[in-house]
Amino acid sequence: YETFAEAARQHYGGDARGKWILTAGLGGMGGAQPLAASFAGFSSLTIECQQSSIDFRLRSRYLDEQATDLDDALARIAKYTAEKKAVSIGLLGNAARILPALAESCKNGTSIKPDLVTDQTSAHDLIHGYLPPGWSVERWRAAAADPAQHAELAAAAAEGCAAHVRAMLLFQAMGVPTVDYGNNIRQVAFDRG
Repeated sequence: YETFAEAARQHYGGDARGKWILTAGLGGMGGAQPLAASFAGFSSLTIECQQSSIDFRLRSRYLDEQATDLDDALARIAKYTAEKKAVSIGLLGNAARILPALAESCKNGTSIKPDLVTDQTSAHDLIHGYLPPGWSVERWRAAAADPAQHAELAAAAAEGCAAHVRAMLLFQAMGVPTVDYGNNIRQVAFDRG
């Protein structure tokens, strides 16, 4: 909450109404993001790769709604920001695919641009914490349980992390404030291509 409230103070005169946050990760600590965003006055769109995490956050009321796809999510964001309502929306998908597509769409002027971008996926744990793009959750879990598959899994997850971070940097280049909890977005981009 304090991070989002401070971002509103620094970038939006302390008023987050009508603004929205794009982020990823609803497991563990990341699960607090939608509630914190709403408390700070922002609407939010959180991408999560596991339906079970979305379901848990909906049940616990840390998350208000789930969108059916990206178009539905963006339509909801447009509606709530126009109404100046702080509503949190979850979207099932892989941030390494969705963020780059959305960043390109925003760059081309065909999509609404977020007002703040951040991330709380477990990208620090390439085996158990980050679903590689194109992999099913079942394949990911099986590979994580099999040490013989860890090298392939880590490489695929690292490629996904790099794509995700490059998209965040593209948003930043478009003037969108980027909250980096660990102050290492650029380092991940360089380390992982």
